Amino acid sequence: MVVIAVAAPAGAASRPAPCDVAADTPAAAPYVIVLSAFPAELAPLVEAADIEDTVLVDGRPYYRGRLDGASVVLGLTLIGMVNAETQTRSVLRAFEAGALVMSGVAGSHHRIGDVVVAAAWREEGRRKRRRVNAALLALARRGAAVPLEACTPVPPSSPDNPIVCMPHAPAVVFEDLGESGDDFDGEALACVPGAGEIFGCELPEPAAATAPVAIAEQYPDAIDMETAAVARVAAEHRVPFVAMRAVSDGAGDPLGDRGFPAQFFDYYALAARNAAAVTRAVIAELVAVGARSDGPRVCGLLAKGKWRRAARLIYQSMKIGSFVAVSRNTLP
Repeated sequence: MVVIAVAAPAGAASRPAPCDVAADTPAAAPYVIVLSAFPAELAPLVEAADIEDTVLVDGRPYYRGRLDGASVVLGLTLIGMVNAETQTRSVLRAFEAGALVMSGVAGSHHRIGDVVVAAAWREEGRRKRRRVNAALLALARRGAAVPLEACTPVPPSSPDNPIVCMPHAPAVVFEDLGESGDDFDGEALACVPGAGEIFGCELPEPAAATAPVAIAEQYPDAIDMETAAVARVAAEHRVPFVAMRAVSDGAGDPLGDRGFPAQFFDYYALAARNAAAVTRAVIAELVAVGARSDGPRVCGLLAKGKWRRAARLIYQSMKIGSFVAVSRNTLP
């Protein structure tokens, strides 16, 4: 096995241009970094990606490759706020990021299988909110028509298990607030090698072999244990951020209102696939920006960090008459 140390990127003279994630020669181009907490959340994205190699950063593996036309880094934060903060800092030191997307599952008052895209995230017990990137949120709205799944084996550990279908068609839901809590009292929850697709340490296996390893009080609309920490670190690094959190435990359970953890262990795979579908739609929309008639203007604004102005152009391309009316509560 060849081991190559990965150094942090040299300080760039200017901000990474998000539109450059679609470049055919990604050596100097930024990545879309996609993070999930546990292996099953990341698995649908790994399955869809063209994995080029595996890179070790601070002892943790990440995949590099292409997904829906973009250069991507795919990796795990592991479960919990402490892990999420640590791994996000690590990956942002190691790779030039054009955008950062969190893809995974959450508890919510919304229906199981729905994908909640919150305009802001806060840490439990704190009032400060971290708003997601306005332009990425606009791209999520433009890609929100992606088909989502409604059926899954229960439990999802084997495709031979009984199939359960939701009595509703899952949808992408745009809301105001998500919240992340620390259930581990400031300690980092250790993953367990070989412990499977929730508590394991390993990246999900790609479809093909990879190259050798190289080194004010408001009820939240989605609740998890990582996203707010990732949002905070992204803000500190001035990296555009958005999160897709699909509901694993919530309303509409055809087996009854059983709550967490029963619903989570039955529906995490369904939720993970739906979150991944919306994540892919956002990446595809980012790649497609440059090919649109207003692409040069939007890309120029993104490169300059003028996210709100870029978002306005994106909304205008959706033929939404009043940008302010649609996005009153969703702009940073």
